[in-house]
Amino acid sequence: MTRKCSRITGFFTWLALGAAGAAAQSPEAESYYRDNIHATVTSKCIDCHIDGGRAGYTGLLFTNSAPGNHDVFDDFVNTPTPGARANTVLSKIRGASGHGGGVQVPQGSGEYQKFERYMELLSETQNTSPSVPGAPVSVSAVADNQSATVSFSAPSDNGGAAITSYTATSDPGDVSGSCAASPCSVTGLTNGTAYTFTVTATNEVGEGPASAASNAVTPAAPAVFRMALEEPVNGEIHSGVGNLRGWAVASAGIIKVEILIDGVYEFDAPYGASRGDVGGAFPDVADSKNSGYSLAYTYSLLSAGEHSITAVAHSELGETIEVTNTFTVVKFPNPYITEPNAIDLNTASCSVENDEIVLIDALVEEVMHDVTLKWRTAAQGFEIIEIR
Repeated sequence: MTRKCSRITGFFTWLALGAAGAAAQSPEAESYYRDNIHATVTSKCIDCHIDGGRAGYTGLLFTNSAPGNHDVFDDFVNTPTPGARANTVLSKIRGASGHGGGVQVPQGSGEYQKFERYMELLSETQNTSPSVPGAPVSVSAVADNQSATVSFSAPSDNGGAAITSYTATSDPGDVSGSCAASPCSVTGLTNGTAYTFTVTATNEVGEGPASAASNAVTPAAPAVFRMALEEPVNGEIHSGVGNLRGWAVASAGIIKVEILIDGVYEFDAPYGASRGDVGGAFPDVADSKNSGYSLAYTYSLLSAGEHSITAVAHSELGETIEVTNTFTVVKFPNPYITEPNAIDLNTASCSVENDEIVLIDALVEEVMHDVTLKWRTAAQGFEIIEIR
């Protein structure tokens, strides 16, 4: 018995070092081991392969448990794939080269044929039909404009078949979006409504159960903060008394519009004038139809030459936005003519070309001038653009 134990130790030491994991074998394999193989293993191996035995150092320790000893063969034969080492086991027990235990089960014997059948049963994987996948996990959502992006992790159980798609569904509304992998985009949501989302996974069998609900999110239109300075017209020539006007809108609301002349603060422009055109352009911004600012401004109070006006809008959130227009001022020597008879055109002549009118020898405060006027669409009138 001692000689047999020392000879077979090499085989089971090698067997233990190779065993790493198993596939799901035929359900017949364990019962077959118990009825046909267990007696051979315990009679030839267990005396040494026990705790404190001569082969105890191998880590391959048998007991009188048939299921436990069967697992040793199951792990080895089916690693790394089902049946990968079945022939190795058979070659070792029949005394193949390199087996220290020599011939333990002669080839062709009834006992050997039982081992052959046992290897066949171990190598057979269970024919399990796939099922629907499990529920995705870690579902979270981020809102956008009339949409949401739903992220998640794949389920740990795919049901035995590859997952082909995922579906994210809103509550309320049952609005859904599909994707091949995280994230899914769900569109067609209503801004201002709070939503949660669940996600399902689908494989060749069908759709699996829904995940736990995501965090609640509320889609909203992008925040708006816009303004325009329509007069003075950028790059144009201005004179006399004209308009200073524009509009400003913000999702958070506008509290004031400041006016800077040549970079220096001058005053706040009156804000809240009716602007139906702006209201139509920004229907999602509250009170955008009353977003105008406007006042009369005496451009001739500025020196002749180039100047700038900057309009700065302030929102309820403390944010600012500004726009600057640069323009040129032309003026008579007197910046503001008050005398009713100061202008005399009786001796003047004129010429017209396209959208301009030229007055020649116009008498202004007893001084002759040539004056050019040009049609201004923004002002809807003619404006002096040149004085000579």
